[in-house]
Amino acid sequence: MTRFAASSLALFFACCCAGQTPVVPAQIPSSEASLQALGHGAFPVVVTQTLDSSKLSKGDVVEAETGGSFKLPDGRLVPKGSKLTGHVTVATARSKGAAKSELGIIFDRVRVPNDGELKLETMVQAVYPPALEADPGVVNGYTMSKDGGPGYLPPDIKTGSNPDALVRIDVVVDLNSVGVQGLKNLELKRDGVLSSPGGQRVKLGRGMRLVVQVIVFG
Repeated sequence: MTRFAASSLALFFACCCAGQTPVVPAQIPSSEASLQALGHGAFPVVVTQTLDSSKLSKGDVVEAETGGSFKLPDGRLVPKGSKLTGHVTVATARSKGAAKSELGIIFDRVRVPNDGELKLETMVQAVYPPALEADPGVVNGYTMSKDGGPGYLPPDIKTGSNPDALVRIDVVVDLNSVGVQGLKNLELKRDGVLSSPGGQRVKLGRGMRLVVQVIVFG
């Protein structure tokens, strides 16, 4: 157990002994995160640059942004889209001759509008695929169909005119979740390090969503 994890665990038991209820974040919809009170809790993050364990090295600086708005313990608001800065703690890839593919990231600063940069220490708690983008549609456009003409609407709008088509379901981010959600060939270890058991590298593309646990604030 790391020093940070031990500190967090000690804080949890201290709160329980004092009869206080630890902060438990509520579920956040993928479309728009509602305001959350942040103690030593968690918040959503969106990856804004491709993070590839075969191209990164320990100590490299990485950036992302908050995936929802939340409040700090002192009441200050951190808006959705605020810039996060962190660094790589582990970066190995089988494609580069390493025994296993792993990627560890810690975010340690968040830039708050009109308030500068604030220090924090986080650990990755969960990983989600990118959110689905809404289809803008076309007014009076064509729908591919065997019999339908312009403006035809298929009986099942989820599958269109092809009932055998695959339908991707958007996975809702839950701040209480732990581990990898809706993704294959990716695992999350207890220390927040991502690994790919059968892959040549660990790669987080733009738009992928994380839930990070705040270990230390300020």
